Amino acid sequence: MHPTLVNRVIFPLHERLKGKPTHRYLRALEESQWLGHDAVRELQLRRLREHLAFAYREVPYYTRLLDEHELPPRRVQSLEDFARIPMLTKDIIRSHFDELQPGTRIRGTQRVSTGGSTGTPVTVLVDPRRAAFTDATRLRAHRWFGTDMGAPEIVLWGSPIELGRQDRLRSVRDRLLNSRLLSAFDLGEGALARYAEVLHRKRPRKLYGYASALALLAGYLRRTGWRPDGAWPLAVYATAEPLYDFQRELITSVFGCPVAAEYGCRDAGLVANECPAGTLHVPAEGMLVETLRGPEGEDARGELVVTNLFSYALPIIRYRTGDVGAPGPAACPCGRGLPSLGAVEGRRTDFLVTPDGRVMHALAVIYVLREVPAIRQFQVIQDQADRLTVRVVPAGEWSAPLARATAERVARLFGDAVAVQVEAVDAISSPSGKHRYVISRVADQHLADLAGVK
Repeated sequence: MHPTLVNRVIFPLHERLKGKPTHRYLRALEESQWLGHDAVRELQLRRLREHLAFAYREVPYYTRLLDEHELPPRRVQSLEDFARIPMLTKDIIRSHFDELQPGTRIRGTQRVSTGGSTGTPVTVLVDPRRAAFTDATRLRAHRWFGTDMGAPEIVLWGSPIELGRQDRLRSVRDRLLNSRLLSAFDLGEGALARYAEVLHRKRPRKLYGYASALALLAGYLRRTGWRPDGAWPLAVYATAEPLYDFQRELITSVFGCPVAAEYGCRDAGLVANECPAGTLHVPAEGMLVETLRGPEGEDARGELVVTNLFSYALPIIRYRTGDVGAPGPAACPCGRGLPSLGAVEGRRTDFLVTPDGRVMHALAVIYVLREVPAIRQFQVIQDQADRLTVRVVPAGEWSAPLARATAERVARLFGDAVAVQVEAVDAISSPSGKHRYVISRVADQHLADLAGVK
């Protein structure tokens, strides 16, 4: 499909049918990014107060919370006032889910579950306005690198290998939008070879996907001497986990283009995008990020607390992400007045390896375990290629039949060659204080071999 046709006709029609004001938001974002820092902060505070007024008026949880703390919206005149509002956590969302929704339900709202990268999945509600702001923010960031909607795209993402009816419909939609989805749940030698062929045929102008999966693909392409057939990609966008310097260097050397990091979380939204100058900008027009700093000083790293000003179906106000980061530079050479973040730490994604050499993105097993209501927290440990241990903290009563059913669901991902044992525990602790949801002690060498690393 011609990129101009996709950009000007197909995608706008797609968004209109879904009730999403994406293009209206995008037009506004293109202008507001060039406002000065003070003007951006003023816009942010105005929208913050408007959103807080909505939550106070429509959402029972926030009506009660703000009254209890004597913080009705009229008294929130500054960010210092706003910081007095108690923070939102995953546990609060789970225990007050119904009370966190507005009295009048919003059409087009979808339930979204997190990937469980902290080991504790949570479900939120995403309405069309929140989804539209996310898409508009991402499109604006992609335009920074010259890749607009409709440019041929490869997406390396958590796609099931066996497609159901809904997945096939999405595949048709993706083809109309010039996007091709490749599964990050199968990254073995055979799959990587197929993906290299797709790259030759598709000639993408941009790639988007998990940082570690993109780096693994780039390592395989370098080892096999891959060269682009025709135009090089203009940019690669890495998301869902921290992008390490060695991954950025590898991807850049293989694809010959900039690599831009994206930071977000499914529960809170899209939090920041990297510009060509290397700064991670926060879309302050609809997102507020606070840092819970420790005693080390004003510039010390701390937990990131996020407020999504376009989340109406389930307001996300002062939400503790569990990720660690720090404020970025006050000014950026790109000239945009948007605030910035420094490096973001957390949410490390790992891989799992099967005895026959198949490499699976860890989210494959996370997606299975997060859908088990009886599990509050989990951790998967791979000591050997043919053995997995799943440690679970039950949400309530736990039984041998539940353990067997959970083991069977996980085992279906790997086949008969892998034994899965499920253990119920009281708690899952981490020496670093940051939960690792997958610990594989056999993947490193296999991945190094695939990437041709000595």
